[in-house]
This record gives sequence, C-alpha cells and structure tokens, in this order.
Amino acid sequence: MKVALFDFDGTLYPYETFQTLRYHMRDNPKYKKYYKHFVRRFAPTYFGHKLKLVPELQFQNKALESYIYAFKGASKDEVETFFSEVGEAMREQLNQTVVERLQWLRDNDYYTILISGAFQPMLKAMFKDEFSHIIGSEVNYNKKGILSTKIPFVRVFGARKIDLIRNHLKHNNVDWDKSHAYSDSATDLSMLKLVGHPVVVKPDANLKIIANKNGWEILN
Repeated sequence: MKVALFDFDGTLYPYETFQTLRYHMRDNPKYKKYYKHFVRRFAPTYFGHKLKLVPELQFQNKALESYIYAFKGASKDEVETFFSEVGEAMREQLNQTVVERLQWLRDNDYYTILISGAFQPMLKAMFKDEFSHIIGSEVNYNKKGILSTKIPFVRVFGARKIDLIRNHLKHNNVDWDKSHAYSDSATDLSMLKLVGHPVVVKPDANLKIIANKNGWEILN
C-alpha cells in the first residue's frame, strides 16, 4: 500500500487559514455575533504574544481554541453550515499544482490522507471525494448536539500528526519508501521524513534549507 500525505494550510491552501476564517466570522452578518466572543477570549493571549510573553505555539493553539469556542451554544448544524460556506469560498483558491498532484496520486492508486490542524468539519466540507481519509482538529458537541467548551480542544499538530497517521494505518502494510508527503513547513519535518518522496510546497526558510540539503523536490 502506497500513501500520500497532504498538509492543508500553506500547502493545498496557499494562504493563512485562520485569517480567512476570522474575516468570514467578522464580516458575515449571520456570524458577526460570534466575533465579539472570539475577541474577548483571545485578547489576553494576543496581547501577551505581542509583548513576547506568550510563545508562538501557545498563541496558535489558543487562537484556534478561542475561535471554535466563540460558537458556544451553537448547534452542530449551524457550525457545519458556517464551515461549509467558508470552505466553498476557499476551494476556489486552492494551489492547483498541488491539486493536480493529488489527482495524479489518486489515479495511480495511492491512499490519500489530508492531515491538518484546521477544523475537521471545514476540511470535510471542502473535500468530499478527493481524499481516502481526512484528519483534522475535531469540534466537540454535547449529547444535544450543541458545541461544547467543556471538552478540551486538541489541535492536530507536529508529532501528533504522526501518531494519528500511524494509528489510522496500523492494520495496513504501508510501503513508506514509495509513499509521498506534501507540506510547506518545518513543523511537518517528521511527516516529510516518514516517506521516500517528500515534497515541499513554497517552503518556509528553515524547510527550504533542509529540502535543498536533502535533495527534496520543491514546488514553488
């Protein structure tokens, strides 16, 4: 079994997902009511980060947590409708070179996995048929289908990606040497090193140095 692993933010989607989501919440009259809740939750972390008191990783995690918790009290249908709407707009901005690679890998019998820290309902709304499996940061609801802030939000990131990939594929005989992985960031280095064909997409400075040193393919 050959697999192809894809990051989303900066790889399939060439822009910063969080900013796109933030603007959609802020500027859409239907969802603007949630934006003030997001700002209130996130403000202490934001200013702490500006003062260099909050580390970057903590800042990123809190941004996503504050964002999804802003929907406190919203139904699952309402949250998924929101992500479906924003996802539809984002589909038009995908990196077509990466999309073409994805299609080629699918046509050649690769098991394709999208793995990202982006919210899972958004990813599933955007990609209904393109991937064999999608792993994203889960949105939690209570038994009545209302978004819950009591269940901790867990972001899919870094080494956690590897754990989730391996767990999903644990019953399969994967030929890692013939497998592919696509990412734009050095935070996905462990995922890129997992396969025989790592491909970096518009890489950050650190990843570009590593890619050049190892002779990895670079898509610009």
